[in-house]
Amino acid sequence: MNRPKAVDLKAIDPCALITPETKAALGLNVVKAGDPLADYGEGSRRCNQTYVDHLYIANIHTLLNGGVDRLKRTTGEAKLTPAKVAGYPAYLTQRDSPGTAGACEIYIDANDGQLLLVNGVAGLGEDKATLDGACERAKALAEAAGAVLATK
Repeated sequence: MNRPKAVDLKAIDPCALITPETKAALGLNVVKAGDPLADYGEGSRRCNQTYVDHLYIANIHTLLNGGVDRLKRTTGEAKLTPAKVAGYPAYLTQRDSPGTAGACEIYIDANDGQLLLVNGVAGLGEDKATLDGACERAKALAEAAGAVLATK
């Protein structure tokens, strides 16, 4: 399992992984801390992003209570597509998201027992937003965040 750098996500603020350059390049207008999900372990953090075009939203979560093994068990290995993100091993999956065209999740294997989750969601009640579009946004955001992660 080759990572550019193993990073302890307990010490990472996911909003700090989005540089001003990334914000401009990806068309993000709001980047702010959100409420972490209890499912992701004690000390987990969340950062919410919205886009200038309002077609998509995104979040970045730190998952502190289990790595790839847990992911394969909870999501199901068959639903995960292996990928590489900013040099990190990663997994992509798609899921239904009520009221939207769907969500695209990218789990980055940042450290043993920890994952960085980048989520792209096709905008609420927005007909022009597509699942493919959500995946494009999630991939671009994951690449940018992963590149910064490797410098931490």
